[in-house]
Amino acid sequence: MISEPIQAAIEWMHRQQSASVDRLERWCNQNSWSMDVPQLQQMAEMLCTDFRSFGVSFDQIPLGPMRLLDDAGQWYAPSTGPALLWHHQPDARQRVLLMIHYDTVYPAVGSNTADRCVRQGDRLLGPGTADAKGGIAVIAMAVEAGLRFGLFADLGVSILLNPDEEIGSTASEPLMRTLAPQFDAALVFEPTLPDGKLVAARKGSGGFAFVVRGRSAHAGRNPEQGRNAIVHLSRIVVKLAELHDPDGGVLVNVGKIAGGGPLNRVPDYASVHLNVRVTDTQAMQRIESMLETIRDQFTGDGYEVELNGMLHSPPKCSNDALVAMQDRVAAAANAVGRSIEWQDTGGACDGCKLAAMKLPNIDTMGITGDKLHSSEEYCVPATLVPAAATVLTFLANSAAK
Repeated sequence: MISEPIQAAIEWMHRQQSASVDRLERWCNQNSWSMDVPQLQQMAEMLCTDFRSFGVSFDQIPLGPMRLLDDAGQWYAPSTGPALLWHHQPDARQRVLLMIHYDTVYPAVGSNTADRCVRQGDRLLGPGTADAKGGIAVIAMAVEAGLRFGLFADLGVSILLNPDEEIGSTASEPLMRTLAPQFDAALVFEPTLPDGKLVAARKGSGGFAFVVRGRSAHAGRNPEQGRNAIVHLSRIVVKLAELHDPDGGVLVNVGKIAGGGPLNRVPDYASVHLNVRVTDTQAMQRIESMLETIRDQFTGDGYEVELNGMLHSPPKCSNDALVAMQDRVAAAANAVGRSIEWQDTGGACDGCKLAAMKLPNIDTMGITGDKLHSSEEYCVPATLVPAAATVLTFLANSAAK
């Protein structure tokens, strides 16, 4: 059973469905690629304007530079857009953080991906429709309803929208770390799984690069004086492939190799990029140690081997706090006629970081969709109101605790 104010708010949500989808389409037609700061700023301004219309006034928080690996396996520090932050009743006894990113993986026009939304039957196709501007639409609908119907009278609600999640949230993580201790719970608005299930546990994820520097020499006149970086790297790649151990909680994907030059010269440079997934903190510590061991093992005899990278998202493991959050979300969903099923996944998100910061969270509170990060990405607009109703009921229940 739900209270009359919540029921009235949900009925209002249904009347807002069409306008909310129109707004989502407009958001998705505004490019916000993670690496395009001007486009991110335009997206931030659009969100600030739209949220201000119903009483949410974001502060734009400048962030420091990101920390990324370039194609050569070296660290670099590009800029990013602002984080958007709003607090409602920050002195309340119970506080809940609502969080999601506004960046997407899609470059601006000229790429081979769709850059405008298209409506096809019961779907809205376009960049970020599910991941994760659809999640921002859920936040907007739930918070506007909560404010309009006075359901947050005894609850602290904050919203954080960050611009760099798709590439690891390295710029926004310090802000998360500052905020996390201030809250009792968090909801993160990644899309549900395609069948509507919500995610429970997640694997941790990170990117690494090995850079090999050898010694150049003429391939015909004095090859014995050279140190072939590509050949040496190939030995490292074999060792990396041997680390792939699903039963032991470690997944390793060797994803990119670069190096070499003229064929009549012994190559003195080569690099490999890899993605690592881990199921728990023990596996995380084990793989980091094994990567360092490989670096040390292959350094010497004229070769320099450099290892860069990090596990930017720790694993999110099942524990009592996560189970308790699942129960609360399932109860809220059940109250509005929605049945929740749970599934673990290998994907990572900012919910992993918040969990490592000891902030319990459920991280698939957004809209339902599929084909993420592709030209066929879509969301199902009919799932917007049920998702927002679940969030609103969860928040109202939190206020009553």
